[in-house]
Amino acid sequence: MKKLVPFIVAPLLVLSLHAGDWKTQSLVGIEGGVSSFDLNNNTGAPSDSQSPASIGLKIGAEAQTYRIFLGGRTYSVNDQFDYANSFGAELQYLFRFSSHFNIFAGINAGIMNMEFDDAFGNVREISQGYFGGDLGANFSLNHNFDIEVGVRYMNLNAENTHYVDDGTGTKTPYTYDIDNMVTTYVSLVYKFKI
Repeated sequence: MKKLVPFIVAPLLVLSLHAGDWKTQSLVGIEGGVSSFDLNNNTGAPSDSQSPASIGLKIGAEAQTYRIFLGGRTYSVNDQFDYANSFGAELQYLFRFSSHFNIFAGINAGIMNMEFDDAFGNVREISQGYFGGDLGANFSLNHNFDIEVGVRYMNLNAENTHYVDDGTGTKTPYTYDIDNMVTTYVSLVYKFKI
């Protein structure tokens, strides 16, 4: 149930934006980025530093000083990974310096799903909630389009443990874990009124 909270709360916040501020705009964005995370383990295999490319789609709403997005992203890691994707929400406060430029800072939360092969050829799955922060800048190209450049930090604390019998009846835990992911991204955002 805890994993569903961002997906229940975020649409309500979007609706409250439209209900409470007549100057709101709807947003649709496409996003491309590069992420980094470490796949750590206690199996004796070396830790893996990953730098996957990502692509995503996000929808949301914007008022004068804040905006919210719901989004999904897929990550192209390497052949070890069958898939990696995330679904979540971002709530951002806008520091407006002009009608053409603002800086934003915010929070994010959601769920990360991954499937990969470990050093022994076993399939590992991770499905873990995350939370974190966003920081970036937004440049208005015209009335309908913005370019956004940002950094997203996601605290995962995700792990997958298999217990292997060593032949003596003792089961040894072999754990893979990912502490956090950092993504640098660029988005093209389309703004419109509903």
